[in-house]
Amino acid sequence: MPELVFFRRGEEVLRVGLEHGRVVLGRGEQSDVVLPDPDISRRHVALQHDGTRCVLEDLSGRGTLVSGKPMAQGELADGADITLGQWRAVFRQRGSGETDSPTGAHRSTALQPMTRQAEPGQSVQVRVKQGSTEFIHAPRGEGFTVGKDPSCEVVIQDRFISGRHLKVTRREGLFHVVDLSSTNGTFLGPTRVFEVEIPLNTCLRVGETELLFEPRTALQGEAKRHGLIGDEPCIRQLMDLVERVAPSSAAVAVFGESGTGKELVARALHACSTRADQPLIPLNCAAISRELIESELFGHERGSFTGAQTARKGAFEEADGGTLFLDEVGELPLDLQAKLLRALESGEIKRVGASRPVHVDVRVVAATNRDLLAASREGKFREDLYYRLCVIPLTLPPLRNRRGDIAPLAEHFVRTYAPRGQAVKLTQAALERLQHYAWPGNVRELRNVVHRALLLRKGAMIDGGDISFEPDFGREPASALPSLTELPPGITLEQMMTRLERQIIEHSLRRHGGNREKVAKELSVARSTLFKRLKDWGLTREDREDPE
Repeated sequence: MPELVFFRRGEEVLRVGLEHGRVVLGRGEQSDVVLPDPDISRRHVALQHDGTRCVLEDLSGRGTLVSGKPMAQGELADGADITLGQWRAVFRQRGSGETDSPTGAHRSTALQPMTRQAEPGQSVQVRVKQGSTEFIHAPRGEGFTVGKDPSCEVVIQDRFISGRHLKVTRREGLFHVVDLSSTNGTFLGPTRVFEVEIPLNTCLRVGETELLFEPRTALQGEAKRHGLIGDEPCIRQLMDLVERVAPSSAAVAVFGESGTGKELVARALHACSTRADQPLIPLNCAAISRELIESELFGHERGSFTGAQTARKGAFEEADGGTLFLDEVGELPLDLQAKLLRALESGEIKRVGASRPVHVDVRVVAATNRDLLAASREGKFREDLYYRLCVIPLTLPPLRNRRGDIAPLAEHFVRTYAPRGQAVKLTQAALERLQHYAWPGNVRELRNVVHRALLLRKGAMIDGGDISFEPDFGREPASALPSLTELPPGITLEQMMTRLERQIIEHSLRRHGGNREKVAKELSVARSTLFKRLKDWGLTREDREDPE
């Protein structure tokens, strides 16, 4: 009889016979073979054996690793090695011939989970699952409460959960759970519990909600998530979409404010794709002059223009077989947008000065902080190119909308930039100061703030006084925006309007890193008017007359 042999850490733990029929492996209780691992889907993979061959079908949507390569569907060779989270399963066309027969499937076979305690200082998290939705709670202290009451650390809206339902305390590597006289109880499997100690990878049920205690993966899994750090649902959903769409060759458009990490998403798409061993070529469309952008994209032949002394490949040819990342694609001139559209539609590009096109196999990932749909309606961006680039749109949320990730991100930057051999920590006051800031520059600004705090700190800890934001650093504190309902004594309406105008322009300049071109576009003012205002306020050099 063909069989599937499960190993954990090199030790055989179970053999499952594959009779005629379909066998589903997964974490959910409805699977034929239950694998208790949070990295495995509820229904992860199905095996169908017809007596002569075994066909694998991935149900997770991410691809199942077979002999180290992702497989969506295909025939398993004898001896094929299947990776399932912490487990490894080997398919054998014929059983080992041992006297002990393999376990029959379709009997809700379950592998015994690894009962292990959390190591001292190990980061842990609680995955709160309600139907198809979930969120992560990362405990900061040694204990927390769960319930519907806003005073609880973990607030859950569940009609069967009490205001203060249960309390969890971390104690010597285990979690001490106490039911706080809840109405509908706390359950460990089918058993109602009132006080219990549980290890990692244990799931409790309260009402219609599951609480899964597991090792914190946001930072430990950073390499797997390609630098995207965060446990907010929006980031988890984004990474899930990245893993789902990465294997295809469809064009992807990444939208988001400046500093949110659009290039990280592009690199994650490339790393998760079948093109990962081919080049990823980034090209910033806003940083190249209008005269050179066509050559940068498509290349040029020798003598095609002044200075073209040799032939040169463009970004498309350099990315052949791999991925081309077009950053700030909204800045492309209209005439070049038509050529980009043709390259995307036909897969052919023509160098500047060439007589014949060449074929390239490139997956394009575009990014912008502009509203391309609005720009297309205004005639500033081709509508057909917009829809060609937005086969799969991904949107990165601003940092102010994912405040639960500020602390993990800040701690990551502390570890990244701290001097070697020094264990620098953020105090609670510093974390609170970071939490209450608006972050117009998003994650990039947070990185700069933490890096600056590491240089300004006076000891091994970064305190609240060490945190300084760009509007406050190196200048006198700006006066607070006055109330719009009344004028301060001695201030005329014209003076007040001038003050408000200056504050708005200064704020926009900070947000765009001093780029006056973008400020003028954002505020819909003429560049000459903006430059005159800056000159009158002493915010530009006297010897510079061009606002560029």
